[in-house]
Amino acid sequence: MQLSKHDLSQLDADALAALSHAQLQGLSEKLLADLKLAHERLDQTPHNSSRPPSSQAPWERGGGHGRDATDQAPSDPASQAPRPESSAARADDEGNPAAETADASETTPSDSTPSTGAEHRAPKRPGQRPGAPGHGRTQTFAITQVRAHHPTHCARCGSDLQDQAPGACHQAHLVLDLGDLGEARIGLELIQTKHAYHERTCGCGHVTRAEPGHTPADEAWGVALSERHLVGPRLLSFICALSSRMHLSRRRIQEFLGDWLNLALSIATINQCLHEAARALEPVVEEQLLQQARDSGLLHADETSWFEAGKLVWLWVFTSATTTVFTIGARSKAVLTRMLGPLFNGWLMSDGYWAYSNSRRKNICFRNNKLALSRKKSFVNF
Repeated sequence: MQLSKHDLSQLDADALAALSHAQLQGLSEKLLADLKLAHERLDQTPHNSSRPPSSQAPWERGGGHGRDATDQAPSDPASQAPRPESSAARADDEGNPAAETADASETTPSDSTPSTGAEHRAPKRPGQRPGAPGHGRTQTFAITQVRAHHPTHCARCGSDLQDQAPGACHQAHLVLDLGDLGEARIGLELIQTKHAYHERTCGCGHVTRAEPGHTPADEAWGVALSERHLVGPRLLSFICALSSRMHLSRRRIQEFLGDWLNLALSIATINQCLHEAARALEPVVEEQLLQQARDSGLLHADETSWFEAGKLVWLWVFTSATTTVFTIGARSKAVLTRMLGPLFNGWLMSDGYWAYSNSRRKNICFRNNKLALSRKKSFVNF
């Protein structure tokens, strides 16, 4: 979103009338982009996006088998019709009127009895109750430095705000990171930085606020990238090195950070850091790895079935003497063309899958050759 709720709350007819034609056109382009993004989010469902099924409203899920549906179901007129009494029952009632009166007094509830059923209880509001203790981080560190963030341009008219006096701070967050390793600094040092976001008032009267940066949502990833994060870039890189290079599990990384840096991080936070780093580095690192694999003289390739979120896909691997690249997709020639590119001139070592047959320089591994020859031999002997 290009305009925040704070910016929209300041827009009215008088504010739009004070803008010039160029400023009004620029503001309209921002509003149009935000409107299109809002419509795309409204059209997202668990069937066409990464939203979980629980994000649907109850009336969108279908079914209608809940307790409310049962209580509010229309009554059947046939079920409310009086049942025909048998002749024996009528004879008993006529012969013993006192019994009829006693039965009626036993079966009919008293009007003066107060009802204590669950249907008269007020429905509970979902969420945290007022006054309930919240949950948050209990470990505190001293603030090493403070970084102030100021808006550079007005969100309404687009004017430069560099010369304007800084306003009040409207939000801030803390970031834990590792200190820069210099010549006079030895070892790892944990620092905490406070990022403060300020607002500035433009000459047109609009108050623009600086906000933490973030990236749009991506269906291929379950994590979002934002500047508002507890772990800083150096500490994030250190966690990735412990996981990828040292092959430590999430639990071992948690123990290492607690023993050597006195830092308490949950396993969920560590796992989120690894996924965010993967998404941030994918456009750069993946292309570099693919280029190294394409430039190798001998490249081994293979694929195998792989289940991901209950769906059958295929895990591809391309490895050379120095580089290994994994990718997940369909078992088709399109994946091979996307990974190798049209200019691959090295030797490709693979099995007998037909998608590898169009390679200019292709070798079949010894085991697959042996299996193919044994099958041909058994066919001839038969």
